[in-house]
Amino acid sequence: MAATSYISHPHNFLTSRCAFSHSHSHSHSITFPTTTTKPRKYQIRSTGDASEETTATDTQETSVELPKGPPSLISTLNVERALRGIPITDVDYYGSLGIQKGCSSDQVYVAYKSKVEELINDKLEEEELSKRLEVLKESYSVLSSADERRLYDWSLARSENPDTYLWPFEVDNSKKSTEPPPPQEPEDVRPTRLVGYFMLGWLVLSFTLSIILNR
Repeated sequence: MAATSYISHPHNFLTSRCAFSHSHSHSHSITFPTTTTKPRKYQIRSTGDASEETTATDTQETSVELPKGPPSLISTLNVERALRGIPITDVDYYGSLGIQKGCSSDQVYVAYKSKVEELINDKLEEEELSKRLEVLKESYSVLSSADERRLYDWSLARSENPDTYLWPFEVDNSKKSTEPPPPQEPEDVRPTRLVGYFMLGWLVLSFTLSIILNR
């Protein structure tokens, strides 16, 4: 049986009413004086199927999608930690996605998609599923960004060898594109030739005039 209780405090009056309505045709009202307060509304609804409907909706809406990304790893504090050889995070991004260092961005996406589908098929508890999905989203966001990944790899290298300094670009493990560069348009050398001819002509003319004037 659904029951609804509603309590309201009018803003411009000095009285308040409490009314309780039931499925039977009976109503009770109590009127008592109160002081003026800000308007508040409370609404309580109880139904036996609410939790089941919410669970079903959450299950249906779970899908593989690209995360918007957690807060960036790039900050002054994290750079200072990396310089001192201190890890900037305790999450193993490569391990969570099951990939190795140096994999391409396409491999990162494929691994992320595969891990998300695997978690959904495992039918875990909602809280546990949410935690693991957050780790996967964070891992994908960091490893799919060139700058974020470079800082993360640099932090790993510095924490493994704190006594050896390395520049961030020295530990860039992401695979570069193996495709040949696009063909470049041929350079127009005519302006350069014209300038060269002009300078040569001016030099010859100056030399000739100097000989004539010196006679």
